[in-house]
Amino acid sequence: MRCSVIDIGTNSVRHLVCDVDGKEIKHIKKDVKVTRLGDSVSKSGKLASDAIERTASAIQAFLDDAENLKVQDIYAFATSAVRDAKNADSFINELSKFGINVDIIDGETESLYGYIGASYGIKRESVLVLDVGGGSTEFSYLNGNLVKKSFDIGALRLTEKFIKNDPIKLDEYNNISLYITDMLTPFISENQEIPTDVVGIGGTITTLAAMSQGLEIYSRELVHGYVLSKSEIKRLLDLMMSLSLNERRLLNGLQPERADIIVAGTIIVYTILKLLNCASITVSEWDNLEGALVGKFIKCI
Repeated sequence: MRCSVIDIGTNSVRHLVCDVDGKEIKHIKKDVKVTRLGDSVSKSGKLASDAIERTASAIQAFLDDAENLKVQDIYAFATSAVRDAKNADSFINELSKFGINVDIIDGETESLYGYIGASYGIKRESVLVLDVGGGSTEFSYLNGNLVKKSFDIGALRLTEKFIKNDPIKLDEYNNISLYITDMLTPFISENQEIPTDVVGIGGTITTLAAMSQGLEIYSRELVHGYVLSKSEIKRLLDLMMSLSLNERRLLNGLQPERADIIVAGTIIVYTILKLLNCASITVSEWDNLEGALVGKFIKCI
């Protein structure tokens, strides 16, 4: 059966098309469009009309793609920006005109999808799956049961909250790092069994893998399974902090439309690795899209 999943995120909308045969998944297409649905949600509490329009247009394009590819079933879900927005219902109603229903999933479900997707892709047990998104960051790992935790720290959210200068200033970096530390320390202190083998998913982490390799053209094959050392992440962070936004847009491996939020996203990843005392992170191209596909169409979770 040919299925597709649409992930309506804070920073981007993503679309996965796969053929499913039993428990086997064959990728047909995986696309992303940066729409910034979450612009200003943390300040106004609402989705902006222009952000809704951009996102609806991207979703319509993905639905057209699904029709052209003869997709038989579609599952769509929305994450941090939509679950935080006061006007989420009007946005979902707008999308219903396209003939799709959208699940607004909570942080725990988002963590679950991320864990299942990364586990399928990396095929390792006893790992911590770290999902750094635009509006939130999720932790998930097995400790008897699956531990799932979501925090309101994301690349777009923290950029809006802390970064006012270009290039970013050292005190802004310190403020972001302290904020993340304050948010995460109680959880980390209370969960000493958190694995130190970390698998990372999400746009920030896959972008860092592409930048580390200097990829002029993004390659899922080269990014998936790539190991980023903490020192390499710090090297990339120092480089980006020394550059203006326009200079960052020219870096190989960095999508120009992600250049304004990549610094905050990288600070999140680097700070978490320091807090966990981890030396590296393995990058997975399989993520919550694949996890949602497994949950909805393979139904083994």
